[in-house]
Amino acid sequence: MKVNIVIIAIVIVAVIAFVYFVVKRNRKDQKDLEQELNEKETTPKKHSDVHV
Repeated sequence: MKVNIVIIAIVIVAVIAFVYFVVKRNRKDQKDLEQELNEKETTPKKHSDVHV
């Protein structure tokens, strides 16, 4: 059984591209989450003016 080097190269490139995509997306999601959490901490909730 002969191993085709072209197919192996395509598979390796596809795996590397997939890993790059996942890492890039994870970093973006982490940055967005950190920004969202920081905004929640710095902006207070608004309450109605009704006092009991």
